[in-house]
Amino acid sequence: MKDAKRNLRHIIFPITLSFFMYSYGQEADKIDPLGKYENEDTPVKLFPGDISVDGMQWNNAFTQDHRKIFYCQQLPHRAQLVYQEFKGKRFLKPEPIPFDTLYNYSDPYINAQGDHLIFMSNLPHRVDKDSVTTHFQLWQSHKLSNGWSNPEIVFPNNTGVGYPWRTKDGTLFYSLMPLDGTRNSNIYFATYEDGQYSTPVALPDNVNSVDKFEGDAFVAPNKEYLIFAGFDREDSMGFSDLYITFNQGGNTWSDPKSLGKEINSEGYDGSPFVTEDGKFLIFTSSRNSPNENSFFNRYIVKFNVDAYRECELFN
Repeated sequence: MKDAKRNLRHIIFPITLSFFMYSYGQEADKIDPLGKYENEDTPVKLFPGDISVDGMQWNNAFTQDHRKIFYCQQLPHRAQLVYQEFKGKRFLKPEPIPFDTLYNYSDPYINAQGDHLIFMSNLPHRVDKDSVTTHFQLWQSHKLSNGWSNPEIVFPNNTGVGYPWRTKDGTLFYSLMPLDGTRNSNIYFATYEDGQYSTPVALPDNVNSVDKFEGDAFVAPNKEYLIFAGFDREDSMGFSDLYITFNQGGNTWSDPKSLGKEINSEGYDGSPFVTEDGKFLIFTSSRNSPNENSFFNRYIVKFNVDAYRECELFN
């Protein structure tokens, strides 16, 4: 009888442990990694030590469940795309997306499902039958069972293109930077129909300036509002600030308003991202860096777009 009980324990214990671990794993998968920040009224570092590491890395693109973040990481001789995945109670170490080890990659957009990347790269592309260029351009890739597909160019005839963001209806917003070395970057968009993008159109002059930099445009999934990084504006607090503008129909947008001293700092503030539920704003900032841009971190804060809409109504 004792031997029978001992054998029974040897059978039941592994089964019970396996069931416990399975149940724990299922519960862990339901945890919102950002839930612990729900009471943060002022910006705080996002997962310090895991994601915010006082490093040369930027961009913030999360999947819908907030369990994967895609961004750009600076290496000694080039920049690469990486992602981090949430497991248990923390984000694991960065994993590179290995398209190649020669060219520069930056500004990733990822769709909610995590299977469509659009990004900026200086991969060689053919301009015409006689010439190839390595000017920065937008490229895209799709997730396959064994990795990512080979990058395909998005706009064959555009150069100096960066920071893409795609809305639910397929409209693609991005920055267009001149190749003459000036800082007059502006924000454009192209609608998506019948499997191709329309001719790009610039946002109006009250958003795009004549001689300053506008970029890093995050656009709400329904195109209700757009948050971007603006440089050298009259009300700038630092190297660059975050601004919000509301869509008023078609290509009409409200005058941009600064997100204010509650969000902006004396350093660089950019790469905005608002979670799909609208609860959080995540952005890249060089605040607390010993020099102007010696390192960047990610910051997170509760976000209420209606508060900025109310400011717009009363101004």
